Amino acid sequence: MLIRGRGLWIGGAILLAVAALLAAWLIVHRPHASDSPDIVLVPLSEDDPSLVRVGELRYLGGIDLPRLGQNIGGLSGLRWDAGTLLALTDDARWVRIAVRERDSRLVGVGEITTGSLLGFEGEPLTGKEAGDSEALTRSADGGWLVAFERDHRVWRYPALGERPEPTAVDPVALFGALEANRGIETLAGDETGLFACAERWSGPDDLGNCIRQVAGADPERVVVSPQGPLYELGGTPTDADFASDGTLYLLFRSYSPGDGNGAEIVALNPRDERRALATLRPPLTVDNFEGLAVREEGGRTFLYLVSDDNFSGSQRTLLLKFAVVPPRQPARE
Repeated sequence: MLIRGRGLWIGGAILLAVAALLAAWLIVHRPHASDSPDIVLVPLSEDDPSLVRVGELRYLGGIDLPRLGQNIGGLSGLRWDAGTLLALTDDARWVRIAVRERDSRLVGVGEITTGSLLGFEGEPLTGKEAGDSEALTRSADGGWLVAFERDHRVWRYPALGERPEPTAVDPVALFGALEANRGIETLAGDETGLFACAERWSGPDDLGNCIRQVAGADPERVVVSPQGPLYELGGTPTDADFASDGTLYLLFRSYSPGDGNGAEIVALNPRDERRALATLRPPLTVDNFEGLAVREEGGRTFLYLVSDDNFSGSQRTLLLKFAVVPPRQPARE
């Protein structure tokens, strides 16, 4: 009886330990609508709340995402996936956000699920050296490619929450020496291959801050830079995503104590033609934007932007939605 009782106690302890690990890996937050006290709707411009257009983007609402018990923050990388937004945190977690919209306008968030990115042994990644996840994109086989800084690497996850596999993508071999906190910030994949950028400014005389890897070919170094005011401010790429027509939408970020935060969205078409769609600088709503996701629906192209608050009380986690509109076409009301 003592042996049996001890076995039951040990078995129960193991189950409790497993349950605790699962709880650490997966957290579900309740929905938050626009009438929730936790949700703050933000205009495109605090100075002119009626403003609905900037450049070739029409503003479709934005929210200041609550921290939710310190679990939501540090967001980098963003994708539209299975009817939800999927982001990474820079402490090795994935965050899936169900958005609430009314007439295409972003008005709140539904269920938010977070979980840990795992290591090769199935353990949650911890610490900045191992767990500074910054960018994600779908791999050609339907998995997820995730880029990490500090310990610069790209891993493939069959599904987020499962054990990873190493890849042949070597950031240091592709870009040379990388600063600890300036590795691959941008990953974008489509059926032709992979586009990746290091977080560095690049001008016309540089070797290139991005890599275009077409299946079956050697990597090609590419220079991408802001096409508007952020060029002079040293804007660096922080995310990108492909549309179905092959257009790559690139997000650039800049910051200086005098100018504050800035963001620019650039469209790069398959003919390598580039144009700035919009620039966000004060007094427009802007923060440390590090994530961009493309959503296509009903013949329209939407862009979501998310900012990284660095878990700092002086920054915000902003989630904004825009529709891409043709040049010189007035925004529809």
